[in-house]
Amino acid sequence: MKRLLSDWQFAVGTTPDCLAGGRPVHLPHTWNVEDGLEEYSGAGWYSTRLTAPEAWRGSRVRVRFGAAFHTAVVYLNGQEVGRHLCAGYTPFVLELTPWLRCGADNELTVMVDNTYTEATLPYARSFDWANDGGLIRPVELLVTGPGVLDGVRVQARPVLTGRGRQDRGPALWSFEADADLAEAGELTLDWAVCGAAAGEPLQQGSLTNQLTEAGRTQFAAQTALLPQVEYWHFDHPVRYSLRLTLRRADVVLDESVVSFGFRDLHLEGEKLVLNGEPVRLCGTEWMPGSDLRFGMAEPVSQLERMLALLKESNCVLTRFHWQQDDAVLDWCDANGILVQEELPFWGKDPEVPGEDQWQAASRQLTEMVAAHRNHPCLVAWGVGNELAAQRPETVRYIRRAVALLRRLDPERFANYVSNTWYLDGITDGVSAGDWLMINEYTGTWFPDREVHTELTRFLADNPGRAVMPSEFGLCEPAFSGGDARREEIFLEKMTAYRQYPAIAGTINFCLNDYRTQMGEDGQGKHKRRVHGSTELDGTPKPSYWTVQRECAPFVLHRQADSGVLTCRSDLPCYTMRGYRLQLLGRDGAVQQTFPIPDLAPGQSWTFACEQAVQARVLRPTGWTTGSFSLT
Repeated sequence: MKRLLSDWQFAVGTTPDCLAGGRPVHLPHTWNVEDGLEEYSGAGWYSTRLTAPEAWRGSRVRVRFGAAFHTAVVYLNGQEVGRHLCAGYTPFVLELTPWLRCGADNELTVMVDNTYTEATLPYARSFDWANDGGLIRPVELLVTGPGVLDGVRVQARPVLTGRGRQDRGPALWSFEADADLAEAGELTLDWAVCGAAAGEPLQQGSLTNQLTEAGRTQFAAQTALLPQVEYWHFDHPVRYSLRLTLRRADVVLDESVVSFGFRDLHLEGEKLVLNGEPVRLCGTEWMPGSDLRFGMAEPVSQLERMLALLKESNCVLTRFHWQQDDAVLDWCDANGILVQEELPFWGKDPEVPGEDQWQAASRQLTEMVAAHRNHPCLVAWGVGNELAAQRPETVRYIRRAVALLRRLDPERFANYVSNTWYLDGITDGVSAGDWLMINEYTGTWFPDREVHTELTRFLADNPGRAVMPSEFGLCEPAFSGGDARREEIFLEKMTAYRQYPAIAGTINFCLNDYRTQMGEDGQGKHKRRVHGSTELDGTPKPSYWTVQRECAPFVLHRQADSGVLTCRSDLPCYTMRGYRLQLLGRDGAVQQTFPIPDLAPGQSWTFACEQAVQARVLRPTGWTTGSFSLT
């Protein structure tokens, strides 16, 4: 059984006694968007009542926190049951069973502390987003039998049989599942692989383990062949589920459903290859936690609203500076956005990462991979952003973190994002990653640098490597010109990047103006950086539509009474398959809808459009790529 714990009492103070004057809050919650607490960094206390029926006796009762920023200590009936230290964006689960009173009311209390500290990541004040403290993601109560499933790892890979994009075919898969049993005995794990549509499982079976004493055990299914599956692609995001039932004889102890997809993304020299097709991808980064109503405690409805804006900017590739809620990655799985999820290690402080930073980094990386490795949208992990990566000590940290990620998850890329790449492209820490991810601010933050000069030198220093400008844009008020200048910079940069085949993708920074504790504009919860193509709340600026147009996988123009749609062969560059065209009249009504034939990069399609004044192109998933004038 799972039950959301949404209603709590809350107060700030140094001890739980402050809860005597507490007030009700609904999770997710942060105090840093509330009047009087906008700048508060310190301890906040939460308390909720748990009624445990007598029927729970003999069960395992645990609590799962989606995230508590950044340090949490948890108590049940006044007894400490566990703590999660200096890791504010990764989920954690704690056992309540030994302290739970069945047939009675129980009090669950949580202390959350967002004090700036050098013991965590993000480090002290060296981070460019909001320091929002609280139970910022959902909290769930988990009630099972005496055995629980505790970690499932699915390996799923297409068997590609030729060159070019492949959407279906055979695939190999396997899984490992950890279980924890409160007492010795025989355990059976029933499993079934199911497709998106209802029906019989594609494959199913059972595994049995004998435990001579209480503790942990692992089930492992051998690699098996599925003769025909749909492959996951950002334009074809088909998911499958692994359904697991843990039992002892006929008694069910725990159940779990894991969503996954069959996708292959690898490098061939400087080329990024997705399901058999070399691609060049465009995207934008979104900075969550920026709506003044919610801060980092955004409900799912708000997360999905901003993700829809991101998708309709024609983003198929993005990155996040810190670990995200499951709901964000579930959405990207279902709607088709490739993601790099990163450790929140940002900026030049500390200049030399020490043992405290390594301990925090290794713990967070391990938790991040364990929580999110089954998402097909996730294609890369990041170990830091804009560190002092010309220092040998920092380079050693980057290499060490990348090596850890490759052990934890050899199926995905491991990267570091650099803003010092232009100083020495050979010795910089960026070279330790699989992609060369560069924050490219020539002309603004790098005022005396010219884009072509720097890119030419960097590419010459790193032949045969895939390069990705992972940030570019205009930050106000540090730089002037407003949104018109932001639009100009975006066009200038895209024009430049299209000239270099080694640039395998781009990530524009960023979708939205964003709240940040180091912002130059505003005070309190309004402190922000004006860096986006939308306002804080997602209201589009004119530059949003420019980003949307330039990141579309095609160009479209009118020729006499016909329209001509050409699949781009520069950047972005990928096959258009399953797209549709809508023709609109002067009243905005749809006159006709056509299926667009499959178009490889560089191919064109001509269509009649005598009376139409506008065309709208839809992806196979239904998302619009934008509306284009035919006049």
